Amino acid sequence: MSHLNRNSPIPLYYQIKLILLENIENGEFAVGKLLPTESELMEKYFVSRATVRRVMQDLENDGYIKRTAGKGTFVIRSKISRELTNLTSFTQDMKRLGKSVSSKIIKFEIITPSNNIVEKFGLPEGSPLLYVYRLRCVEEEPVAINISYLNLPNGIVITKEEMEGAGSIYALLESKGVPPIESDRTLEAIEANEERASILKIQPGSPLLMVEGLAYTYNHHPIEYHQVISVGKRYKYNIHLKR
Repeated sequence: MSHLNRNSPIPLYYQIKLILLENIENGEFAVGKLLPTESELMEKYFVSRATVRRVMQDLENDGYIKRTAGKGTFVIRSKISRELTNLTSFTQDMKRLGKSVSSKIIKFEIITPSNNIVEKFGLPEGSPLLYVYRLRCVEEEPVAINISYLNLPNGIVITKEEMEGAGSIYALLESKGVPPIESDRTLEAIEANEERASILKIQPGSPLLMVEGLAYTYNHHPIEYHQVISVGKRYKYNIHLKR
C-alpha cells in the first residue's frame, strides 16, 4: 500500500499506519531515523491531526517508534523477517540480520512424550526423546519460545552445557555429524495462553505465530520435531512461490 484509498472501508488512520510500517520494513525509515512530523503527515495525506496522532499512538504502543519532546519521533525497531523456504536456525537468521540473539534454557531433559509426538518420529510408544524448551531473545527482548524434541541416533549425546554454548540446535547437530538437511513445516496463528504470555512478557490472548516442523538428517532419519512460537507483531515470514 503506497497511497490512501478514500473509498475503502479500511479507516484512514489504519491505511496510513500500514504505509508507515511498510516504509519502516523496507528501510525508507530505518531504525534510528526520524519519522515525518505530524504536520508533514497531515499535509501529505490530507487528514486531521487527530488521525495522525492515532497513527503515532498505535505505532508507539506496538513498539515501532519513540516520541521525544523537542526532538521528534524516532524509529526504534522493525519486524524480524525469516524465510520459511530455507532450512536455517533462529540463531543463523538473526545473525544474518545483524541482530544480537540470546537464549535461556527453561527445560532440558529426557522425557517420554505423548504418543502424538512419538508417532511423528515413527517410534514405538514410550520411546524417550530429548526435550529442550528455550526462550529466544533478540536485542535482549523476548520474541519467541522454541520447543524441540530430539531423536538422536545411537552414540550421539548432547549436554545442556553444549546447548548453552552453541546457542543453535542446528549448529550443534551439525557439529555432531547429523545436520538437519530437510524439513516439513506448517505455519499457524494462535493465541498466547497464560504461561506463554508470562514468558514472552505479553498479554494473554495476544496473537502468536507458530511454525511447526519435523527436520530430517541423512537417510531421512527424523531428528527434530520443533515448535517455534513467536510474538505476532514482531515477526513476518517470507515464502517464495514459483510456478
